[in-house]
Amino acid sequence: MANPRPGELAIRPLTAARVDDVKTVTAGTWGATCWDLFPRFTAKQERERGLTGKGEAPRRAALARLARRRQAPGLVAYRDGEPIGWIALGPRADFTRVDVSRATPRVDDVAVWVIPCLTVRRGRRGQGIAIAMIRAAAQYAARHGAPAVEAYPRADSARLHDDFAFYGTAAMFRKAGFHRVRGPLAGLPKNWTPRVTMRALTAPPRRPPRASVPSRARGARSRPRASRRARPGR
Repeated sequence: MANPRPGELAIRPLTAARVDDVKTVTAGTWGATCWDLFPRFTAKQERERGLTGKGEAPRRAALARLARRRQAPGLVAYRDGEPIGWIALGPRADFTRVDVSRATPRVDDVAVWVIPCLTVRRGRRGQGIAIAMIRAAAQYAARHGAPAVEAYPRADSARLHDDFAFYGTAAMFRKAGFHRVRGPLAGLPKNWTPRVTMRALTAPPRRPPRASVPSRARGARSRPRASRRARPGR
C-alpha cells in the first residue's frame, strides 16, 4: 500500500495492532468504552461473553480478535499518521443487536452488509471525512462480495450530543451515493430516534443466463434440398 502524501486522507482496514486507534478516535464520547461491540451483541450475549462489569480490557480484546479475521470489523481514517475517523462495517449477521432491533428490521432477503456507526474525531469534523469513510466502506464491502450496503441513520440533520450522533444522517449517506429504501417506521416508542434505511448497491444484479439458441434459429438459412428430376418412363 502506497504511503499517502502529506495531508492526504488514508482510510485503512482495522488491524489488531492498531485497535487502540478506535479508542483515540472516540475519546470523550460514549463510544470510547463501547469498542464497537454494542451493535454486535445483545445485552445477554455480552454477559455470556464476559464483556460487562469487568472494565474495558475484555471489550478491547474482543475487538482485537475481530480485527484478526479476513474481513476487518471496520475502517480507520488517518491523516499524517494520526487516526481521525472510525466506521464500523460488516455482514448484517455479524451485528445481532441491529438484526433483532425493532428500529432496524430487514427490508428484504438481500445479504447486505451494514454500517451501524461512524465517528469523526473532535476537531476534524466538517471536512468531508465521514462521507469519504462511507464511500470507502462500500468499496471495501464490494471487494468482499457484498451485494449491497445498508445504514440506518437519523432522518433529520439536527445537531446532537456526540453520544447520539453515531448513526450518521440521511443527508450524509445520500452524499456518499446511498438512496433511501425505507422511511421512519411507525409504532415505535416516541423517545426513539426516527431513522431511515439507506442502501447502496455494490454490484449490478446478475442477469439470468440467456438460453442457447440452435444455430438454425439464429437466422442461418438451411439450403433447400434439390428437387429430384422425374425420370422419363421406360
